[in-house]
Amino acid sequence: MSEPMLLGIHATPWIAMGTIAMALAAVGSLWVSVLLMRSQDRVIDIQARLVELQRQANWLNGALESHSTIRLKLKAESLGKKVIWWDPTHDGPTKKRPPGSCAHLQQVTTDIVYLYVPPEFRKYPDIS
Repeated sequence: MSEPMLLGIHATPWIAMGTIAMALAAVGSLWVSVLLMRSQDRVIDIQARLVELQRQANWLNGALESHSTIRLKLKAESLGKKVIWWDPTHDGPTKKRPPGSCAHLQQVTTDIVYLYVPPEFRKYPDIS
């Protein structure tokens, strides 16, 4: 019995080479899948570490802001200035920023000192 013909070429060697090529492709695909799974695990680890670093940075920023606010309050009181707590999340006509105007090269008045209410005491606390 003769070998099968495929477009005038003996098919048996081509079938064998095709089978080998498909096996190599399957092994390569498996290897790429393993690499992708490992890299995905690494990305998840990096994301978890970045979240932890962001929490630490938020804590540090809050601590520095609290320290600055207390120092400003003490200094303003020692100089006899009026100190007013200000909630930037509160509704109203002066929402988001304390009253007053600020512009380049404009003189600053410090008769009244506005201190922002800490985030945990604001009307709409930060949820981040």
